[in-house]
Amino acid sequence: MAAKSKVRNVPEKVSRFLEELRKEFKDKILSIKVLTPIRAEVKIARNSHKQIIKWLRDRFAESSYLVTINTVDYIDRGDFELQYEIQLAEDDLKLHLTLKMDIPRANPEVETITDVVPGALLYECENYEMFGVRFIGHPALGKVFLPEDWPDNVYPLRKEVKLIKKVKKVR
Repeated sequence: MAAKSKVRNVPEKVSRFLEELRKEFKDKILSIKVLTPIRAEVKIARNSHKQIIKWLRDRFAESSYLVTINTVDYIDRGDFELQYEIQLAEDDLKLHLTLKMDIPRANPEVETITDVVPGALLYECENYEMFGVRFIGHPALGKVFLPEDWPDNVYPLRKEVKLIKKVKKVR
């Protein structure tokens, strides 16, 4: 499977790296899409994120960092898509990589990456609070952003949750 791209001027080092990633993880890489010369999306198999992120951290030990973890709610499909945004930089390789992984809305559990990337601690808490994604093995998964009295099992960024109050117009 070659990386899909209509992008021109993709640096050779980026192309070679994406091919190396594909070869290293074979069936765990579902697709690779080059978005710009320095940005790519990689769709990965469920529960392969930790292994791939560890490999990236080892490969780019001094020049990679986790930018954030996002959750997208695909209520129609019954899935969440976790997006691990990772910045890689090494000599003449500069790449913003998005790892995308689907997990079921009915049981949104994935293994934590905090033991590989300690900086993921807060991002995992945020996704837990806002979407209910449970990160198994997280050392302190709990409320960070929502008020203490926020009701359990109400995740404000899920599409089915309606939190809008009518506000009286003041003039």
